[in-house]
Amino acid sequence: LQTLSELPPMRTSGSCDEWRDKVGKLCIGNSRLISAASAAFAAPLLHLTGDGSGGVNFQGHSSTGKTTALLVAVSVWSEPGYLQRWRATTNGLEAVATMHNDALLCLDELAQVDASEAGEVAYMLANGSGKVRANRHGLAKAKATWRLLLLSAGEVGLAQHMREAGKKARAGQEVRLVDVPADTGKYGLFEELHGHPDGAAFSGAIQEATRACYGSPSRKFLENLVKMDRDRRQQCIREMKKWFVDRALPQDADGQARRVADRFALIAAGGELATEWGLTGWDAGAAKQASVNCFIAWLEHRGGAGSQEEREMLSQVRLFLESHGESRFTLME
Repeated sequence: LQTLSELPPMRTSGSCDEWRDKVGKLCIGNSRLISAASAAFAAPLLHLTGDGSGGVNFQGHSSTGKTTALLVAVSVWSEPGYLQRWRATTNGLEAVATMHNDALLCLDELAQVDASEAGEVAYMLANGSGKVRANRHGLAKAKATWRLLLLSAGEVGLAQHMREAGKKARAGQEVRLVDVPADTGKYGLFEELHGHPDGAAFSGAIQEATRACYGSPSRKFLENLVKMDRDRRQQCIREMKKWFVDRALPQDADGQARRVADRFALIAAGGELATEWGLTGWDAGAAKQASVNCFIAWLEHRGGAGSQEEREMLSQVRLFLESHGESRFTLME
């Protein structure tokens, strides 16, 4: 059994209304911030839907606002100290994941995890179970298991980080932890500064707000979720997934893209439910649109909704032809 001292801090400061007015409303107009907070609300929904764990990595240069987005998500659940780091061993991250079961796990600085282990760690976190280990009698111990949504941030994406160790990311790994460009093309990660002179000042205001108000929204969300009729909950999530597929997923999308679309639809559902219950200060539909924006950004970054394996094979053929031209071919008469 885990002792309370082993669990991440789960504290509250300020009321739900204060969080809504000081943190939630600063997210308005900012797709990455809204999606980060929506993911925090969506994490407990995995238990209801049976969906597997998975994650989103905000990728971009330093000082774009990535950590600020994570702090917004963290503030739904607890104080800033709830934010974890990738700088850990595989066993350490397994323990951290176990302690975040049915909740949100935020990991900052992807580049700090060992590049040679990054792909396997991504698999482990998204598959929801740790290694099988033997006890001193040679019998199998009970595996550590969890179910969670992961939010990550880093200057590099998973595939790029793995290449640094001479490894190639498999499509399944990249689908489990998807890279969403942090830079929106406006003010780094931000699209709306709410009257602040620049992104740095706005980021500072958000971080100050998350230090003052945190924890209460998740408690209220869980309270409302438990009271909600089970059929109504399932219907809400099903309708969100259908809406998301119809709105954002290309008709020729393969199963990998559909799986990621389901994850962003679940994130949207979390944000919309929180909005319906008066926790966010956002307009109805804001969480849905933010998730669509992030999903489309992922699709564009990925290169489309087709199979990643097919795309890589075509890329290799193209590279071969560009490198060698006709020199590797024999003319047949």
